[in-house]
Amino acid sequence: MTPVDSRTAAFFALLRSGLYERPLSEEEQAVVSRLQPADWTALVRLARRQTVTGLLYRAVNFLPESTALSGDLILDLMAYAGGLERENRRKTAVMEALLADYTLAGLHPVVMKGATVAAYYVHPELRYSGDIDLYFPPEEFERACRLIDGCSKASDGTVHFRRDNVDIDLHDRYFDLHCAAGKLPAVGTPEATVLMLSAHILKHAVGAGIGIRQLCDLAMAWQALRRPSAEADIGIKPAAMQEVFRRTGILRWNRLLFSFLEDYLGLSDSPLADQRVCSDPLLEVILEGGNFGHFAAARTAALQAGASGERAATRRRKRNTLSRFIHRLPFSLRYAPRETFATMWNLVRGNLKK
Repeated sequence: MTPVDSRTAAFFALLRSGLYERPLSEEEQAVVSRLQPADWTALVRLARRQTVTGLLYRAVNFLPESTALSGDLILDLMAYAGGLERENRRKTAVMEALLADYTLAGLHPVVMKGATVAAYYVHPELRYSGDIDLYFPPEEFERACRLIDGCSKASDGTVHFRRDNVDIDLHDRYFDLHCAAGKLPAVGTPEATVLMLSAHILKHAVGAGIGIRQLCDLAMAWQALRRPSAEADIGIKPAAMQEVFRRTGILRWNRLLFSFLEDYLGLSDSPLADQRVCSDPLLEVILEGGNFGHFAAARTAALQAGASGERAATRRRKRNTLSRFIHRLPFSLRYAPRETFATMWNLVRGNLKK
């Protein structure tokens, strides 16, 4: 783990404080206390790009009054947090109504990704919520799609639509992985949740990019599922999780991923604590483009340049996605070569079908 600049170190210190609802340690406080007003403005901007402003807001509640954070920024954070709570309530209502409709139709949707892991946060109402992702068993998927008007199919097979101005994605695959079904844990198990989150991060890390929010999700999920619950007398055993990673071919990737969670998000009791590696390469991916790579300089330039119109914009987005796949190949082939080739091939094949 290479030392990072003072702003980045302060960002992760505050992120850990917000995640675990605790005051800064003496070492962390020493880093944060050196921040100037311009640094705080930059940190708030970084938190927005990484969609973790709600966690920064929680961290501010633990700071001493002497912190050089302006009253205007505090008010901005408070306003953002209030808006986030309202938007999350609205999306939850949409999701619950949609689940009720599908259940009434005799289908069995499974909520995936963000909507699932929000419950693992101390303040789920302050976790930024993006799309609502629902998984259906393959035998139910086509019927689920037929019940919705105005669907569109993405190159990876995901079906997209909007309901009450909320983006909904339907999936017939629970795991973004390319391995035999017999190697995968059963959907609904704690091991399946952790594997699904890890594979989702991998898919975007080797492609357009990934932000810190999804890694916070995994850290919160692992800590929650590691502990005994009302449904299970024991939590996930690290050895069992290691075996799942090995069996599905992404053990090397998860060594990097969980090393990052330990180094920067303060994860304890990692399933791969005895197999740590340098996590700097993943840090570079995260800081480069922010939330799903949306703030990468190359992407911004590609979308601003060239011809206008929806078709031209779509072509530019596709070219930019391909260029970022190629740009990231040294990273991708080092940590997940099989998944990298499979993901690229599926995207190419999906686009050729259109």
